[in-house]
Amino acid sequence: MTTLKTIAEEAGVSVMTVSRVVNDIPSRVSDAKRRQIKDIIERTGYVPNSSARSLSSRFSKLIAIILPYSYNALDYPHNAQMVGYISRFIQDMDYTPLVYQVKDYYEVTKRLRSWKVDGAIFLGMFDSDMKNIKEDNRIPLVFTDSYSTMRQVTNVGLDDYKGGELAAEYLLNMGHRNVAFVGEASHESPVVRARLQGFASVLRDAGVKLPVDNLLPDIPSQSEIRTLCGGDEPVTAFFAHADITAIQLMKELRAADLDIPKDCSVMGFDNLQISELCYPALTTIGQNIEKKASIATNTLFQHITNPENPAQNVVLDVHLVERESVRRIPV
Repeated sequence: MTTLKTIAEEAGVSVMTVSRVVNDIPSRVSDAKRRQIKDIIERTGYVPNSSARSLSSRFSKLIAIILPYSYNALDYPHNAQMVGYISRFIQDMDYTPLVYQVKDYYEVTKRLRSWKVDGAIFLGMFDSDMKNIKEDNRIPLVFTDSYSTMRQVTNVGLDDYKGGELAAEYLLNMGHRNVAFVGEASHESPVVRARLQGFASVLRDAGVKLPVDNLLPDIPSQSEIRTLCGGDEPVTAFFAHADITAIQLMKELRAADLDIPKDCSVMGFDNLQISELCYPALTTIGQNIEKKASIATNTLFQHITNPENPAQNVVLDVHLVERESVRRIPV
């Protein structure tokens, strides 16, 4: 196996000299000797050890991607796409991504310090722990989809409120007057709450009520669906806080013998690839996940390069994606 020592012996230099060439550390090594060492490295296929490299360099070349703990946080397509894009962008910068799922902010610091990472990108809801995370870790940190009011924190998120507004405006324009919202809009989910607030505000301004019974924290059961969608004033459309929720709801609607969109319409939020592939194709509020991941990653590297850069709060736009899951009701 090729090691720094075997390369040093072949090149006739010290191990320290080889290490400086491998890690691009400025030294008095001549250009000719540097080329010789690199030729040996290329010929032998030597791969530097990341842990050892971090001990000899000011930068570890490691970036952490932190997700809230669950059985499998990557089961959620939005998270999977974000991690995929961020990992690629990190590798394009010749850094190594490390993906962690953490249970609480105490574990965040433990993980970040154990590998001496140069920075971290957070996915999910860390708002309540953000102050502690920031105070405990003096490396560049970027949060996504956060609603923290801390000025010194960098966040990249969406105009979730506008997304809710767009959904309500579209359903009203399609003739729907009795609608329901599906999503846990609790204090633990400010993203969902913002989407609901935008949705409810447009309905309220149009004189359309959103009854408490139509605020559904979870996907309703088949019996609940029959109650909501039956009677004299049936719910004619559901707005789900996420595409994956909308698609699961569509499954339950079919199980309750309801046709989509003839008997009931459904809208989602995210514009995941699956929303175009399901049947009927899902009308949704679109976000650009690749752009969000790119801005989050680029912003992190800007702060790594220049730690004095001020914190930023980047809010990305959303848009309506009209497909086939919402029908027009004649007024």
